[in-house]
Amino acid sequence: MPYVFDASFIGASIFPDEKNFKVDKIQADIGEEEEIIVPQLFWYEIANIFSNLVRQRRYTGDEVMKFFPHLTAIRLTTDFETGPTYSQKLQRLCNDYNLSSYDSSYLELADRKKAVLCTLDKALQAAAKRHGIVVL
Repeated sequence: MPYVFDASFIGASIFPDEKNFKVDKIQADIGEEEEIIVPQLFWYEIANIFSNLVRQRRYTGDEVMKFFPHLTAIRLTTDFETGPTYSQKLQRLCNDYNLSSYDSSYLELADRKKAVLCTLDKALQAAAKRHGIVVL
């Protein structure tokens, strides 16, 4: 079964001050043969989070750079769905569940790939459950 990870879920596994043992357990329970997918947006989102961590002085620039090997270790596969039809799908999800287009990209990906959604975002969790997606 595939899994979709969002940035909140990844952050709780790689940032020491956000460590979440439930997230660590979920990741440990995912088999090596299971696919972990992120939308292309994830990479922009995670770069922005890293930049904000430096701006907020939670970490230095050098400390943030040390998080990248952790991302590699998670074995993330990037989905490159794009275009007008894709944007229409996102817009429908935004309208149906009052989500941002960013959160809708994770919901759409989990739906399209018939994947389990792994997020700590409460609004996204609720929308996914209403949409019939399994959430961890």
